[in-house]
Amino acid sequence: MGPFAGGMRRFACVVTVALAAAGPLAAPVAAEPVWLEVSQAISGTDQRSGQAVVNFILTTAGREVFARFTAAHVGRRIDIRVDGKTWLRPVIQEPVNGGVGQIPVPTVEAGRVLARRLATEGARLEVEAVE
Repeated sequence: MGPFAGGMRRFACVVTVALAAAGPLAAPVAAEPVWLEVSQAISGTDQRSGQAVVNFILTTAGREVFARFTAAHVGRRIDIRVDGKTWLRPVIQEPVNGGVGQIPVPTVEAGRVLARRLATEGARLEVEAVE
């Protein structure tokens, strides 16, 4: 079992439920983006869906910032971006405290490219509340 074992499935489940249950929300409220440092990123395949994904682990500081950010934005949709490109738009159902996550990607090769990018020193995920 690797570092993504239990927590990864939980995060992916939260995102899946959030996207499926997303309905009309209140008018958008401006929020500043937050940058999260990544300590590890690995491309792979989701065991349940077969979807190509990138699994990531945030640094300790990134985990703390993301936990506070998600706690403050429960019920809101957020953008998760890398280099300005939005990869995921989940609705936060509950605070995410584990510091691990999973980004679905269109192909295994796209996953490899994104994982390499996130694994470079100083790489960061950008998150922003959009609704």
